[in-house]
Amino acid sequence: MEDSAVARLLPSGTRTIRLFTAPEVASGAVSVPGWEDAGMQLVKLRSRGRAVVGNGVFLKEYIYCSRWEKFRRRFMPPRPFIALAAARKLETLAVPTPRVLIAARGIAPDGAVCDLLATERLATDVTFGDRIPAGEEGLAEMLTPVLLHLHDNGFLHGDLSLRNWYVTPDGRWGLIDLDGAVRTRRVSKFRRTAELARLASSCFLVYRRDSDLAGLNATAEEYLRSYIHAGGSVYEDRFRRQMLSLVNRFRAKYLHLDAIK
Repeated sequence: MEDSAVARLLPSGTRTIRLFTAPEVASGAVSVPGWEDAGMQLVKLRSRGRAVVGNGVFLKEYIYCSRWEKFRRRFMPPRPFIALAAARKLETLAVPTPRVLIAARGIAPDGAVCDLLATERLATDVTFGDRIPAGEEGLAEMLTPVLLHLHDNGFLHGDLSLRNWYVTPDGRWGLIDLDGAVRTRRVSKFRRTAELARLASSCFLVYRRDSDLAGLNATAEEYLRSYIHAGGSVYEDRFRRQMLSLVNRFRAKYLHLDAIK
């Protein structure tokens, strides 16, 4: 591997088959720290990957475990490059997101596919959606116009949970975790409905968690009203069903609570 900035981040002997490095990284003007460097903190460690943050950089590695996953990933768009394309799209839409420094796909000596993403670290003065002290009140009116702007310009995020939203000190809303994003010519009403349900269910779970249907319905109607008022259109009954299903799935899997009926 010729690019030393990337070579130190991937397993020894990995052969790069696709690589993007930002100009300042490629020129050596900006160096990207390694996984174990001083100041790097582990923020995610799972069977499917790990992520660290520190020294102004966020590093994410994608791990494909099974033989089938390793094989099929060779023929699928690399997730770091999905994130890169999505970040460029958001830039044109004036929606904040961390700039991509490195996106790479390599083949390790054992044949495993190695994907790597490095972005700038978010500024410390931003606030993530799930940490807003004011809670859920008013979020629908702030978030749904941004969501509609994305949809009207052919962009689907893929995981609109509040932990992937952040707000800057000047009040602009941005997004992270773009490796599931989809860019398309037109976002269908069906897909708009699904994304709005994902957003509304996350807001409900973070800030309300009511155990009765009335509380959930109140949140659902708020997000429906805000999205439609901003000029969007969704399948309203389907939205309510999907939101209820997402909330109950989360309650059962992570909170060990009974379903809302």
